[in-house]
Amino acid sequence: MSALACGLDIGTTNIKVVLMDREGAIRWSRAVPTPRGADALGLLNNPSALLSLLEDLLIAGWREVGGGVPLLAIAGAGVGEDGLLVDAAAQPRGPSLPWFDTRAARQAETLRDSEAACAGVGHIVDAARTVAKWRWHAERGETGGPGDVWVALSDLPAVSWSGRPFISETLAARTAAYDVHARRWHAPMLAAAKAPPLPPVVPAGTLVGSVRSPRLLQSGAAGPETRIVAGGHDHPVAASYIRRFEPGAIVDSMGTAELLYGERAVPAVPALDPPVAYSVPVGGGAGLACLGVQELAAAMEPFRWSSHGDLVAALLDEVRIPGSPSAASQLRRARAQDAASLSALPREEALSLCRAAIEEAGFGALDMLSIIGGTGPIYVTGGWSRSDALMELRASLFGRAITRLAEDELTGAGAALVALSAVPDFDPARLKRPLSIRFEPRADWASAYRRIRQERAP
Repeated sequence: MSALACGLDIGTTNIKVVLMDREGAIRWSRAVPTPRGADALGLLNNPSALLSLLEDLLIAGWREVGGGVPLLAIAGAGVGEDGLLVDAAAQPRGPSLPWFDTRAARQAETLRDSEAACAGVGHIVDAARTVAKWRWHAERGETGGPGDVWVALSDLPAVSWSGRPFISETLAARTAAYDVHARRWHAPMLAAAKAPPLPPVVPAGTLVGSVRSPRLLQSGAAGPETRIVAGGHDHPVAASYIRRFEPGAIVDSMGTAELLYGERAVPAVPALDPPVAYSVPVGGGAGLACLGVQELAAAMEPFRWSSHGDLVAALLDEVRIPGSPSAASQLRRARAQDAASLSALPREEALSLCRAAIEEAGFGALDMLSIIGGTGPIYVTGGWSRSDALMELRASLFGRAITRLAEDELTGAGAALVALSAVPDFDPARLKRPLSIRFEPRADWASAYRRIRQERAP
């Protein structure tokens, strides 16, 4: 039995563990809900429970498929903005704020309007950014004790299990305090945010140590030679899995939020544009990673909650989305709907508006694609991409073919491949290309969408 590598996926909704062999085949995966706590102001991350659950999953998977051979390497990926203080033993000090918590909105506004803000950090500061939460904690006197350092939540398992604090570079880039062009912290923003002590920043694939977790060692799942490897931000790490087989691919991750990922050379620092954030490529090197984000699921919520039932599912479960491309006026009308107004309409009219809302989201993705500027093949992943009908519509709207991989667990798979890349005898040539399905544009729809795009209001 050959040894396996482990990829961790630390998501907003679920955490997952993936075990992969040297050929890139996933041998085992499992997910459980992300553990949460709460205080008087909202939900909190529970880092200690997170570590315990990940160890439970890792050991259970290894006992099923590991064949008694300790894991080769472990790497993690996950949410980009969450973090916490760890003590001198690299253990969590307590709970932390999740990215979606908005209690630092005032601090975000202060930082956004300060002289410390600059395009080099790749983000417009908002309440989700780490810098806002750093300042929120500092204003409350929550700065930790001697020897404490701040680490990203998605790096916590690697930090805790190796005993070495670090920050993966693609996670540092999510803080809005890391200059993605100069590849270093932006000192004015650190000062303005009253940032806590920070450990070294390392690129994905960096060997940070070996497993020191007593529980993992005692179980046999890990041994003294099991490597702990830096991973990073979930969407880019998922994209890196696809880009190992299609190096120039643009990856459209269609989950709760939709994120388009591409990489390109940028000769000058681009102005910040709300739909697109800039980061560093997962594998390091020159150029920028471009991340376009829109709230896909939120845009569909009025249709989900109308009295007509699940209008979205009624369309996406079809072999082909019924109807024809919506006029620009229908797109504008779809934007203005809420559940109550939809409930007052005849079902067929509500379905027509639902199609328009799906198309409007597609135009939003196309706008981001234009900013990213990539010309490589488009690959899709995520729950929404499971609909063949939606993929045909998107291909037609983009005017380009779309490819969907058969593999669902791309973040965990990407993290496992990052872990494998740090194993000395890893041979990328042995990786087996995953199965895929290609969706071509419908010529009549593509022609209509080109015209509608010109008419569509900004």
